[in-house]
Amino acid sequence: MKNSINKYLLLALGFALLFHGSAVFYTIEQTYDALIHLFFAEHYANNWQEPWSYKWYTGFSIMGYPPLVHQSLAILSFIGGFKFALFSYSFIIIILFVTGVYRFSLLLTQNEDYAGFAAIFSVFSSVFIETLHVFGQLPTLAGISLLMHSIPEIYYWIRTKEYKYLISSLLLMGLMVCSHHVTPIFGMVFFIFPLIGLAIMDNIKDLTGSYKNIRFLFFVKHLLKSMKPILTFGFLSLVIMIVCILPYWINTKNNPITQVPIPHGSRDNFLEVLSSGLVFFLIPYGILLTLFPYLFYRFFSKRLLFFGISFSMLVLLGTGGTTPLPRMILGENAFSILTLDRFTFWASIMSFPIAGEFFYRLSKSDYKTYLSKKFGKTYYTFCIGLIGSIILFFAIFTINLGKFRPSQPKAIKMLPIVNFINQDMHYKWRYLTLGFGDQMAWLASQTRALSVDGNYHSARRLPELTTRAVERLENSKYRGIEGIGSLQQFLANSEKFNLKYIFSNDKFYDPILYFTGWEKLSYLENGIMVWEKKNIKPLASILPKIDIPRYQKIIWSFVPVILLSLATFWFIGTFLFSKNKIVSLKNENSPSASFSFSRTLLPWNTMLLFAAIIGAYFIYDENGTQNSSVNVVKAYYDALDFKRFTKAHSYLDKNSKKTLDQFMLEISVSDGLLSSYAKLENIGTKIINKRNDTVLIEAKTKWVTPLEIINKKEIIKTISKNNKWFIVPEEPDPYKPSNQFFNSPETIFYNQGRRKITTQQTHHEDVLPQPIAYINNAKLVQNNDQYHIIGELQNIDYFPSAINLKAVLYDADNNELASYSSKLQNKHYLNPFEKTVFKIDFEEIAWIDSDKKNKSFDPNEFHLKKFDQKPVKFVLHVGTTVATKNLYQSVQVNALNYTNDKISGMLFNTGYKEVTIAQTLISYYKNDKLVWVDHLFLKESIRPHRKGYFNYTPIVTDMIEIISETTENCYVNGVQNEKGTFDRLEGYNESKNKNIMIQKNEFQIKFQIANFIGN
Repeated sequence: MKNSINKYLLLALGFALLFHGSAVFYTIEQTYDALIHLFFAEHYANNWQEPWSYKWYTGFSIMGYPPLVHQSLAILSFIGGFKFALFSYSFIIIILFVTGVYRFSLLLTQNEDYAGFAAIFSVFSSVFIETLHVFGQLPTLAGISLLMHSIPEIYYWIRTKEYKYLISSLLLMGLMVCSHHVTPIFGMVFFIFPLIGLAIMDNIKDLTGSYKNIRFLFFVKHLLKSMKPILTFGFLSLVIMIVCILPYWINTKNNPITQVPIPHGSRDNFLEVLSSGLVFFLIPYGILLTLFPYLFYRFFSKRLLFFGISFSMLVLLGTGGTTPLPRMILGENAFSILTLDRFTFWASIMSFPIAGEFFYRLSKSDYKTYLSKKFGKTYYTFCIGLIGSIILFFAIFTINLGKFRPSQPKAIKMLPIVNFINQDMHYKWRYLTLGFGDQMAWLASQTRALSVDGNYHSARRLPELTTRAVERLENSKYRGIEGIGSLQQFLANSEKFNLKYIFSNDKFYDPILYFTGWEKLSYLENGIMVWEKKNIKPLASILPKIDIPRYQKIIWSFVPVILLSLATFWFIGTFLFSKNKIVSLKNENSPSASFSFSRTLLPWNTMLLFAAIIGAYFIYDENGTQNSSVNVVKAYYDALDFKRFTKAHSYLDKNSKKTLDQFMLEISVSDGLLSSYAKLENIGTKIINKRNDTVLIEAKTKWVTPLEIINKKEIIKTISKNNKWFIVPEEPDPYKPSNQFFNSPETIFYNQGRRKITTQQTHHEDVLPQPIAYINNAKLVQNNDQYHIIGELQNIDYFPSAINLKAVLYDADNNELASYSSKLQNKHYLNPFEKTVFKIDFEEIAWIDSDKKNKSFDPNEFHLKKFDQKPVKFVLHVGTTVATKNLYQSVQVNALNYTNDKISGMLFNTGYKEVTIAQTLISYYKNDKLVWVDHLFLKESIRPHRKGYFNYTPIVTDMIEIISETTENCYVNGVQNEKGTFDRLEGYNESKNKNIMIQKNEFQIKFQIANFIGN
């Protein structure tokens, strides 16, 4: 028998290196996970034997993920850097995967030609392209590749009982578990258990000469005879799987994942969420969907029966939430934790051998002969061309999926950020990125600075993160008000985490940063805005960590690499010295022609085509932009939401004479919370009047902003012309300022910063004195079982001041009960001698109680701080620093009216800057004493010398109880509140600013304005 390498395998390897090897340079860095693996690789490269990383989540153990892939990347990085390591390892994965498919297919089909075609198909399979070029899941691909290589070794061990196969299989199992812990666990169930059945089937076939004679009891009898090698492998592989990553299992036991499940598209109903169905079902299967009848037919032949059962289970579990069966099979807990796309991935991989068999028979064997004779060469050529076109379509579409629907922001140059962190010892504080996507991992791998966020959610330890279904803070806006609520806890209590700097790549977050007391520093050269929080202490020189026993560090650091070295030498030696290098199985055990069955492919694909046409029709009917009045309204709002203004203008009635230039001009001068910082979450429409070709529609929209949820209701007029529907636009506000040109005097403050260039810490002569603030009054109040600190604060210095407020509650025995910082309900920047009211709420970490962790999120739920003892005392800390920005004061309150239990008012901007978001601080007084504080945000901006309107419904204040009222335990910059400075305030306090107060029963309501200028 002549030993030769299969020509189709060589062809597959050539195609793989050419196709994937060239594409990987353009795609791998933009994938979901690749940069995360580089982050772990950087840790191993610099701290090989230290399993604790401080860079994310205030510290976490890297033993939460198997180390071999990351250690391999670290080793390769010593040669040419981390990007070189990433690209080189991708090439290794490509080769391992293609050869693994060949070996796995050769075992299942027992035909080298079939296996070669399977290898060629795997190169262009959409599931492999998606996993590598879209998801960047290198450990997953390493795990499945090693599993496919191990399957023949396990098979030959069971059949021959030769120890060389046992050693090979155990080495591969060890490498597999060190690369990806999930693959061997599920691989045992879905791949190795069916493999055992296959081996027993082949044993019986050798004895009886045919699979047809196999019966159940006969099978059980031979299974019992083969139990010794099976149990030997099972026991030893279990030992290998436990010992090789023993620290992982110990870490999992000591730190179980108790976080709220993070939503994943693979659990969606694919018929309802079409995007999830595309990414997690249609793309992974691709052309395989058209072959399902053949796949099931071949898998349920007697020899492959057990693989058929496994394949059916994988297909079923991969349907996610489309049917209730996966939830019933897995259970509620496993269904909510697992990402179910892994089952579709494995089902696709398992079908490769049968697909290779089908394509070979179609292009080289009996199917080709049958189709050519039956229907002619033209029909046959058409079928081959159609199948090839579908495969190429899925391959090209999948590899360019990021172009059609970008999953990451544009590439960010990290050098300016790294330089900023390194200068002036900025690395002594933690930072946070916003709008970076998975590139946050690449930044973390290039700097020694630490972040409160991270990109491996299973390693999270902070309850502020684990109790909400938010994967990362940097993309919190995509989780709506739930994500913003999680982010807000870090922004308001930044001193708790030593969080001082935020690098923002998304202006959406600007309002919440400003109104929680953050200040813009500057734009870096790469366009990233740096925000800073004043009065944040640097990190301690020694940070806490969970210590790991030394034996676990040794296992984690050296066992995977030693195992990799042993496996490398073993397989090189096996290849060089084995007598039977290649076992030729060409043309043996080929399946029967089964032409009658194969004709079922035609009705199946006809049904698929029919379903696709029907689905496309319903999608068009549901989403056709101008085929109904309701659809044109939805399309118009969708275009506005995504800033597609030219598209939005095309939906307007042409007779309105609103040109595109006029429409764009009106858009450009509109700004504010709703116009610039809102994302449309949902829209509801209702036809309220229909007459001939005119329909009035009530549109109820829900907008998520960084500050609050905005519900808006509008009446929109639509008309039909030439079977298309259009929107009749409203006329803009005709108000025009009286003066076209005006000047406005302004006092400017400027901080020179360092006046001497030095590498030393800031000298005393460069340190500005902290402005003096005075707490006029402070109270601990109770309102409907909630506790709050309210009061008034004044900057009594001649310098502008940035204000930070933090309150601590105590019981009667002076035990600390809670601490929290102010968020939205005070002015964070005060001009000289300016006052502000404030209110500090004590919010519990969301869902900290175990009985709430499995409940769905309620965006209107405020998580009250629960107290075992009643708070009776409080301490208030005020920190001040010199401010030079955010001091615009030219917005005045005018025309207050109180009618029908509502207060309406008008704000007028007398200055020269456009106020993007105006916040109204509303304080309630009774007998000239403060009793409550509230706030309101204006939805629209206020341009210079223009008006803004608001409506406010006063709250009921009768239930508010004052528990403690004192300023004795109030401190400003660490010093007790300075009562001796009250003489500075006498003249200022004489003016009560009656023009911004209104009377409601026995209460006086005062309005004060805080301004956010976005541009």
